[in-house]
Amino acid sequence: MKSIYYISIDASTFSACLPYVSKPEGCNMRRMSNLITLFTAITAFFFGCFITKILTIVDKCPAHKSGVAKLEPHPNLFLMVLIMSAPRNVEQRNAMRETWLKLGQPLQQPYFPEENIYLPAYGARGHLQMETVTSQANRLRLYMDWAAKLPYMDAPKTKRTIQVKHFFAIGMQHISSVVRAELAREQSQHNDLLLLPRLHDAYTNLTEKLLQSIDALTHHYEFSYLIKVDDDSYVKLDNLLNVLISYDRKLLRKSSEYRHEQLPQLYWGYFNGRATIKSKGQWSEPNYYLSKHFITYALGGGYVISRKLCEFVANNSQHLSTYVSEDVSMGTWLAPLRHVYRWHDPRFDTTYVPRACRSHHLVLHKRNEVRMRDLYMGKLCSPEQSSARSLPAEYYYDWSKPVDKCCDSLVV
Repeated sequence: MKSIYYISIDASTFSACLPYVSKPEGCNMRRMSNLITLFTAITAFFFGCFITKILTIVDKCPAHKSGVAKLEPHPNLFLMVLIMSAPRNVEQRNAMRETWLKLGQPLQQPYFPEENIYLPAYGARGHLQMETVTSQANRLRLYMDWAAKLPYMDAPKTKRTIQVKHFFAIGMQHISSVVRAELAREQSQHNDLLLLPRLHDAYTNLTEKLLQSIDALTHHYEFSYLIKVDDDSYVKLDNLLNVLISYDRKLLRKSSEYRHEQLPQLYWGYFNGRATIKSKGQWSEPNYYLSKHFITYALGGGYVISRKLCEFVANNSQHLSTYVSEDVSMGTWLAPLRHVYRWHDPRFDTTYVPRACRSHHLVLHKRNEVRMRDLYMGKLCSPEQSSARSLPAEYYYDWSKPVDKCCDSLVV
């Protein structure tokens, strides 16, 4: 016998429950529709965020200007050495490989004292305060005293292995099959050529060469600093590394003192602020309208820039004005940045003609293969380099004066 049960509900309760009792299929469909609408809205939101992020990244990181598809992986580097070289300058490249590129591997010098390193502070208006002439002169004396004692100092207990990598940048467009084959053999032997497939290697393309080189190295490698030199420059790499390491260590140790300000970004070399704009010859700059003189820049025989400045150049390469001189261009590109520390250093002998060799020099420009080997063997100067001919005077840079008076404080 079947049991019969009765449920008693009032009319209001029945009315409230009617949609669920009388039309269960419609209720489920409505729920499903609401869930689909919610899911679609959430998906659209996150998809919009994703597209915005992609567009932001694309805007910040344009397609690689250099066209260099791949470079051999390498552990994180402290210093990248970028050497601007011409396709046929194999003798210069070999001289560098056999001399100063071998220095500092490993580094066996005692640490350069951090107290001898200047770190700029931000002023009241948010600009870095450059080093005074008096301070520059004092620090040069301190370095010369330290270097003179270096041979007599006790060697450190452990050798410091500082990660350094070098590349010779060479444009590959419009070169003969013979030269291309020679470069291929050189690359197979040394694997240190930065071959730029989109660049015709010529003087008028040096700025584009610098842009493409920095673009390639920044995108393919992690490094802290980059030194740009020409293939007729000699670098006392061990001494330069030691000073740069002490600067970097002190900057990291003092980073908390900058609080909410950006850390200074290094632009280290020998600066000129009163170079006139040439109107004739291979150095003429027909499109430089910014000022009466070139904006202050580090001379191109050799200068050091920090990683973040390389990233700035690489990420904005599509928007930067290029001039005939790649070094003038670099100074102009970095001019608006208030967190750039322009370290003027008389130890960089990087003018258009070589000065008489001095023991404190870290970078020496306009040295041929013979001079490089002499310097590597400890011969400070060859006889003709010591001749009494007119040479540019070394100076400290006075940042407190107008550019036409910047360079009157001579190094004696």
